[in-house]
Amino acid sequence: MMGRYFLDAALLIIFLLAMSFHFLPRNFHEFLGIAMLAAAICHLILNRRWLFNFYRGKWSLRKIFLTLINFSMLATFAIIFFTGVCMSNYIFSDFISSEVRRNLTLHQLHVSLPYIFMILLGLHIGLHWRELWNKFLNFMKWKKNSLRYKIGCRISLAAIIFLGIYGAILNRVGDRILMENIFATPATELSWTNFLILFLSAMGIYSIAIYFIDKKFFR
Repeated sequence: MMGRYFLDAALLIIFLLAMSFHFLPRNFHEFLGIAMLAAAICHLILNRRWLFNFYRGKWSLRKIFLTLINFSMLATFAIIFFTGVCMSNYIFSDFISSEVRRNLTLHQLHVSLPYIFMILLGLHIGLHWRELWNKFLNFMKWKKNSLRYKIGCRISLAAIIFLGIYGAILNRVGDRILMENIFATPATELSWTNFLILFLSAMGIYSIAIYFIDKKFFR
């Protein structure tokens, strides 16, 4: 069971590294794409029971929403990887023509879809947050009902919302999703640490939103 959580953490870390490619050697981005594909396949294998049995049982509103998110993530990641291969300048460059590599539509899809994937991933994490957080608390041996815990959660919640909105603005997430021609944003001029904090916070907003929606309407 713990191996599954370590794999999930590895997937998140690889995704964050891939999204911060401008801080890393250019060819490393393509290796990260392959690593993420391998980790995603392992994730699907470990969760194959859900994958092959999702249509069984009662179709509650929560199950419908979760299924839509999961399959949207699969489709989005498949397109991101495909367009990445088409744009390859290193690993697959010998198999891709220059015309395909310079295709503007493929480039725009590869740049914009990761931000849609970020939103979907945030929603996916939010729907599993209760389970993940309880595992984390047990691992850290923290008391859930202590005053310090409650104050810390409220401060963290406010910080994520503020930093997430700020990060979305600096990253121009809306413009990227609309496939605007963007080569650099104010966020890319920050330090690597600050970029990751703001990017994670932006994703955290969707996790927080769906967590409270799940708590109020889906359960």
